[in-house]
Amino acid sequence: MIPPKAGLKACATLLFTVAAATASAQPQTQTTEADPVQCWWRTSAGAVRVGETFALVLTCAALETDEVKVVVDQSKLEPSVVQFAPFEVTGGSHAADLRSGDRRFFQYEYRLRAIAENLFGKDVQLPETKVSYRVQSHTGQGASTPGQGPRAVIEGRDQTYVMPAQSIRILSLVPGDASDIRDSAHETFGDVDLRSFRANFLTVVGGILFAIAALLGVLAIVRLVAKYARPTTAADRLMPDLAILRGVGRELSSVQKERQRAGWSAELAGRALAGLRVLGTYAIGRRVSRTAQPLGSAAQAQQEGSLVLRTGWPRGKRVVVSGAATSQAVARELKRVSANGGARHAADLEALEQALARFTAAQYGRNGSLDEAALDDSLTTGFHLLRRLKLRHTWPMRRFMRRHAPAGVESRVWSR
Repeated sequence: MIPPKAGLKACATLLFTVAAATASAQPQTQTTEADPVQCWWRTSAGAVRVGETFALVLTCAALETDEVKVVVDQSKLEPSVVQFAPFEVTGGSHAADLRSGDRRFFQYEYRLRAIAENLFGKDVQLPETKVSYRVQSHTGQGASTPGQGPRAVIEGRDQTYVMPAQSIRILSLVPGDASDIRDSAHETFGDVDLRSFRANFLTVVGGILFAIAALLGVLAIVRLVAKYARPTTAADRLMPDLAILRGVGRELSSVQKERQRAGWSAELAGRALAGLRVLGTYAIGRRVSRTAQPLGSAAQAQQEGSLVLRTGWPRGKRVVVSGAATSQAVARELKRVSANGGARHAADLEALEQALARFTAAQYGRNGSLDEAALDDSLTTGFHLLRRLKLRHTWPMRRFMRRHAPAGVESRVWSR
């Protein structure tokens, strides 16, 4: 038989064991408390001199999760608003916010300086700085449940976070018996003289280098011009092709003025024919004949079928220029160009062939009758051909044609 006291004690022990087992089987809810806002200071120097600028950095971490969001009033932390007496705020900046875990970090950098007469050799604390914030809580219903609207937001009351104290040591610039503050000069007359000598030396060196560069540039330009503008043959040195074409243009203009004054004649047609033969010689890709004629000689009279042109300055010289192109030679070139598909050049050659035939008939014809309208049309053809030949014999076009012309055409064009 069990005593009554022993039975009660055994029952109590059994009940306690069952309760403990039941409690351990149920899930436990654990909550973690976190500070809504945490802020701290950082300075670029622990001790500064009076008037010396230093950096003060404020960094804060605000709680921000799906359920809770801390909204900090940053309008009072802007560099243009915040005050840190007795320090003077000379400027500052606000960096972009960062996010890490359940915290949003923001940072302000201020540039401060202390100017006062009673701070020498003392530890000066930053004034009490308060960071205002409020906590926003989201309800459990809304966007997290499909088909529901946005979750409701509960605004908390305004709260304040007080920044911890931060001290800056203010050093003295003057001795104890000084009556005023004097900034000592860091540069002597020797330093100023050395900098002036260095500046003058660098100026002289720069001028010399610029002069050498300009001289080298001029030499390069001269060599380039001499390379591409120098005549390649003795005939070109006597009178360039472009100068000959300009002389032919002057001769044809003189013929046109004479025709308007007195009409066409066999002699005037012969002058026009001489100019057209020179143009025809260039048009079929051959070289014209050039012969120097001394000034003051008895042979200055113009020969039949040739032009006497003047070139050179200031001491000019006379050059007798003649072309060997005939209507038959132009016709042969026309057949070759037509076979190769040069339609534009073929049209020029066809008009030139007709003009040469007309002026030849006008000069050497026996009946003495002249078709003035046909001769006017042929003279106009000569002016059109002259403009194209001038363009073709300019320096850029000649370089382009020499570079892109086939070897066979190149040798044929420059053959005599």
